[in-house]
Parts: sequence; C-alpha cells; structure tokens
Amino acid sequence: MKKYFGFLLILFCIISINAQKDSIQYPEVKVGSDYGKKASLDKTPEFPGGHAAFMKLIIGNFNTSRLARQNIAKARAIAVFDIDKEGNMIDLRMESYDNEAVKTEFLNALNKIKTKWIPGEQNGEKVKMRMRQPLQFNLD
Repeated sequence: MKKYFGFLLILFCIISINAQKDSIQYPEVKVGSDYGKKASLDKTPEFPGGHAAFMKLIIGNFNTSRLARQNIAKARAIAVFDIDKEGNMIDLRMESYDNEAVKTEFLNALNKIKTKWIPGEQNGEKVKMRMRQPLQFNLD
C-alpha cells in the first residue's frame, strides 16, 4: 500500500498542464460605413481572480487518470466559448485538438466551472464576447 501511495504521489508531482493566456475575439458591430470591422472595447471579460484563478479551476477539474491509462503523454487543444452579457460561459466547443480523450477531458473540466465572469463592455454596455483558451497537456 505504501509503495502504491508513493507512486501516486510521484505521478501527481510530474503532471503538468500548461495553458497560454486566453485570447479574445472582438465582436463585429455595425457603425455607419464601418460595418463588419472589429469594434474597440471599453473592457474585456475578466474571470474573478484573474487568469490564474481560471487556470487553477481548469487544472483542478482536469482528470488525468484516464489519459494516463491510455498512455497519452502529450497533447494540445484549443477551446472556444462565449461570455454572455450576464457573465455566463456558454457555447463551449473545441476549435482544435490532438486527441479525442484530451478533447473530452478539457470540455468536462470547463463545463464544471460555474463561476460567472465579469462581462466585456463596449460603449458602456455589456456585450457577448468570444474567448479562446489553448491548453498543452504533458504527462512526463
């Protein structure tokens, strides 16, 4: 039992999940003859506690045991989701991924996050925004 516990402790110490800073796709708005051009924002969406707090929740929800059983050591994925005017994370989907199991686990981890975001603003009004979150999974 002690050997098994020691192996699990080592396993948890060498797992790393890295994610780059999330990127934002600005909404398109109709402004006179500038229809279809990207609008400038007063404020981009923010996760309470910042990006580090968002990543901590993703990592906390990310179950690596299934991936380890399938001998998946490295993979990349990019999730896309919207932050609505109320701060809800909606329409979660994958833009790209290397492995089906990583895709499933990344979406599961994101779907477990129920914390509301502080929505983006444009011209003083809250707006729906599209977000991208890259993830790089390494099991060394």
